[in-house]
Amino acid sequence: MLKMRGKLFTASAMGLILPLACLAAPALAQSVPDEPGSEEVGEAPNAIIVTAQRRAQSLTEVPQAVQAIGGEALKELGVEQIQDVIALVPSATIGSTISVGSNTFQIRGVAASETDGDPTVGFYLDNFAFSMPGRPYAPATDFYDLNRIEVLRGPSGTLYGLGSLGGTIKLLTNDPDLDEVELSTRISANITDGGEPGGGGDVMFNVPVSTGKVALRGVVSYKMIGGFADNIATNKDDANDANAFTGRVKLRAEPTERLMVQLAAWHNRSNQDYSNRITIAEPPLLNQTFGIADSKFTLFTGDIEYDLGFATLMSTTGHIKNTVVVNNGGFIPGIGDFTNFWPLVTKNFNEDLRLASNPGGPLNWIVGVFYQNGETKGGQSVALPDFTVANQVGLATFNDNTIKSKAWAVYGEATYSILDGLADLTLGGRYFEEKRTFIENSSITLIEAGIEVPTVGTDRAKNNTFNPRFNVSIHPTDDGMIYAEVAKGFRSGSITSSSIISGANTALGTNFDNSSPPDTLWNYEAGLKWSFGLMDVSLSGYYFDWKDAQIELSPTLQSIVVPIGDVKGRGVDAELSWRTPLDGLTLQAAGNINKTELRDVIPQVAAALPWLASGSQLPGTAKKTFSATASYTADVGNGWDLKVNGRYSYRSKQQSVFNGAYAPWNGFGSARIGFGKDDFDIAIFSNNIGNSGRPISKPGGQNQVPYPRTIGITMEKSF
Repeated sequence: MLKMRGKLFTASAMGLILPLACLAAPALAQSVPDEPGSEEVGEAPNAIIVTAQRRAQSLTEVPQAVQAIGGEALKELGVEQIQDVIALVPSATIGSTISVGSNTFQIRGVAASETDGDPTVGFYLDNFAFSMPGRPYAPATDFYDLNRIEVLRGPSGTLYGLGSLGGTIKLLTNDPDLDEVELSTRISANITDGGEPGGGGDVMFNVPVSTGKVALRGVVSYKMIGGFADNIATNKDDANDANAFTGRVKLRAEPTERLMVQLAAWHNRSNQDYSNRITIAEPPLLNQTFGIADSKFTLFTGDIEYDLGFATLMSTTGHIKNTVVVNNGGFIPGIGDFTNFWPLVTKNFNEDLRLASNPGGPLNWIVGVFYQNGETKGGQSVALPDFTVANQVGLATFNDNTIKSKAWAVYGEATYSILDGLADLTLGGRYFEEKRTFIENSSITLIEAGIEVPTVGTDRAKNNTFNPRFNVSIHPTDDGMIYAEVAKGFRSGSITSSSIISGANTALGTNFDNSSPPDTLWNYEAGLKWSFGLMDVSLSGYYFDWKDAQIELSPTLQSIVVPIGDVKGRGVDAELSWRTPLDGLTLQAAGNINKTELRDVIPQVAAALPWLASGSQLPGTAKKTFSATASYTADVGNGWDLKVNGRYSYRSKQQSVFNGAYAPWNGFGSARIGFGKDDFDIAIFSNNIGNSGRPISKPGGQNQVPYPRTIGITMEKSF
């Protein structure tokens, strides 16, 4: 309901993540402390423990499509960027990115915009919900000393809210160990084909301040990222180099058996010359007179848990400041030289208070209250010094707009086990309400008319919704489960500059309002998870109905986010893990077939932008994704283990929403071989072995390309 007024590349071998891990091999085995309100979870050799349902469960027991990769696997395999994780998750892809410090995601074809509008995938740093009101970006950060990564496919708005229209991604770091002193360090170096060398280092420390009561854990990481694209405007080789720094620290105290208090700070910064947008894909060339794409965030959080006996009370409080700055210059055919300065600053405060039942009996439940107060200030200045109409002087286009969001929600979910554990019934829901304010101060140059139009004003919108979830799972044996689910997802409506909307309406012949209604998505899904001895299988089929889909268009030099129609989607996810009879060899494969279809598209939009006509595949989505991994470990004597890993991922072609241009299909292979003994590991690796340079996406008529073949070495020592 709406009421209105008015590569990176990584320094280590990232690509060889064992797996998707739907049902993981021993290399992915992982245990985490029992979460409050959880059943006791055994630590079977192949178990991965996740908190997708806000309580600790074995991954194979969760009646949802969830992938998880444990921290030990990330550590062993040198995985340092989320792109390589997403490449292994069926139906998930990385969208266009501005720099090494920001990402956009889509799951199951529920595509987000590239620069404007809220995301369609929720993103969590530990228990903190990251959100940029009015923007789809999520921050990039180093993976060193992560506990695990969880990817939930399908709407998860009941327990997670905020942007979880198509799914949720959770990055969970290790908590301090109250008893043991730990220290580890890793260094790496690499060279990119046709580009500059790079490298980096990481340090982790854990110190009990009061044994068994208080401990401190910290991580520091630094990466030098070699450039590979030559700039023909400045005659500079390998111009798009970058660097990234991450530092985080946690202080944990358990003064009594019932009380836990944890404070954390997390800072991430990346600086990149130019951006990820390449003018010419093969060979990679830039045509910009200057450029930077920098980003940083600082996050402070506090978690409190208190055991009340019958239930555990939990609170997560956090504040984040996230900054993205793009500044570049170049040439627009027919218009001339331009300079573009585009800063984004987000401040966001979150509070999530929840009460979860403790184990015991057939009923598990959780209830909670969520509050958010955030704002995004988005300025842009585009200077067009060569633009003239009837010999008039050049004009400038600028905006200095602020989007403010105040939101609250109440939510709950209960699972009841029946028939002596044969089946579980789950019912949940979330009521969400938001007040959004858009403060505009802009001046737009109408290129064809040569007129500068200033706009100053304030618009307000109110969004509210109720998102239910129904799930039933049946466990006919200890080795298998089948489940079915119906769930609703929701995304807040967007507010766009009145002057930009006016120009777009003129170009398209439409009558869009500058405030868009929320879009909603109903998802219907059935699946199974089964273990056949050494082989584990997971299948899920889904159908979704996405109403008032907010799509980003760019009929002028500025983009808008508007509801152009509905989207119907359907698909199948499949995962297979085989721990072969050959000791130490594990093979895994995963794939997705996904069909999305635009329906009831506004006729004027379809006429002006034919790739958005009814019946078309939704731009920004791939019809097919596939990945395969192989891992082999063998004892070679004297305490040394040989470790060999390989990975291949494939994504079919996908279309740009801006101009209908196709990014071709892409396939990438990676390999790694290393040796480990006790607390020391050394490995050599090659990412993008085939040296593919085909565009990953084509944002705004430009190209986002993969990092060329990268070969390197990494060493790690723990104490």
